[in-house]
Amino acid sequence: MLLRKSVTSKKISRRILIYSACIDEEYPEILEKFKGRTKLSICLEEHHINKVAKKLMAMIYKREVKSIVVLTMDGSPHCLQLHHALEEIKNYFDIEIKHYVIEKGELIKVSEKSVKVSRHLSEVEKLIS
Repeated sequence: MLLRKSVTSKKISRRILIYSACIDEEYPEILEKFKGRTKLSICLEEHHINKVAKKLMAMIYKREVKSIVVLTMDGSPHCLQLHHALEEIKNYFDIEIKHYVIEKGELIKVSEKSVKVSRHLSEVEKLIS
């Protein structure tokens, strides 16, 4: 779990997978597709995004993380915050961020642009009108 891990832990590689905690139980086979990454789970129904973002920033800095994959359940308003937080963090670090969601058991890659548009309901409205 992300918040239980020390930001200086030697078990944290430069390549991380941050994912919704419910995926452990619901779709463990999808987690297996992200081999070679330090896997850290979080549930944003239980923890405030500000605390999570601060922890991630410290971890990126201390362990010199270079790549993060964000994997969440599609449709969850809580999970969506994780994608937004990582896009904000990218403004402060030279880091590669990739976004994925699971919808009906299917792994779907999501573009940075989609994440950014999802923050602006007026833009979403234009797209669907």
